[in-house]
Amino acid sequence: MADLQQIVGAILRDLAKARFSADLYSRSISRYYENDYLLRRFPVPRADVEEVELDLKFSIAGVPDSEVNHESQEANAAVLFERSVERLVATFLDLAGRRELDDDALAATRKKYISKGFTSTVLRIEMRQKVLRYFIESYTHLIDDNGNFNLDMALADLERPFRWALEQYALDGVAATEEGEREMKQALYGLVQPVVAHADIKKVVAAMGEPIKTIWQGNSDARLEIMVEGGQLSQLGEAALSSLKIKAVVRNMVWTEVKVGDHVTRHALTSE
Repeated sequence: MADLQQIVGAILRDLAKARFSADLYSRSISRYYENDYLLRRFPVPRADVEEVELDLKFSIAGVPDSEVNHESQEANAAVLFERSVERLVATFLDLAGRRELDDDALAATRKKYISKGFTSTVLRIEMRQKVLRYFIESYTHLIDDNGNFNLDMALADLERPFRWALEQYALDGVAATEEGEREMKQALYGLVQPVVAHADIKKVVAAMGEPIKTIWQGNSDARLEIMVEGGQLSQLGEAALSSLKIKAVVRNMVWTEVKVGDHVTRHALTSE
């Protein structure tokens, strides 16, 4: 027996593999086109799978319980993290902005190293990305098998993603040397850590604990076991058969260089 998700996944995987095999063949024959005086005047043939529609016939053999659904668990946790991070970043920027208004020295320190203020939209977006990435990459350490959220560990590390976001907008030249970079990091730590240690920040992070517990304890699921072999299906009546129409689109992706900072680029897959 196989699960329905395995069968559908195998079909979609094989479509991608078919396109890969076709591209390998095009690469091979392109050498002949290049070395032949006449063929090099013609375009190299390349198969392009735009859309595939399949009608899958199967029979349901069983619907057993699945004790742990890690995919659902992680997806629900990711939604929770995203919503919590929105509130967390908004709270941080509000607290940091008020501290600057009350202390000119703090404002002067921030302006000495960072080009964006705490009301900046791009800084808010950068913080949201950095903090969300922190939770997604660290959740296996922050949450145990029973769904208990380690609040102290989360708060202890939270200064780093906020500081990293600020560092993305460091003024030119302030981190040109190791000493200058170290001085900037220490100054930004002094700006960020008191805000992260505020009771309002702790309250936002602590509010994640109960929903996480619920997600971890309510992650049971059911599996759909099916029969798809022709010999098995031929012995069953029409009433025992089910049908699933699968319409798939093969999208082509290419590696491109994307600018993510004033002097920083990275490679990313984008639509062709």
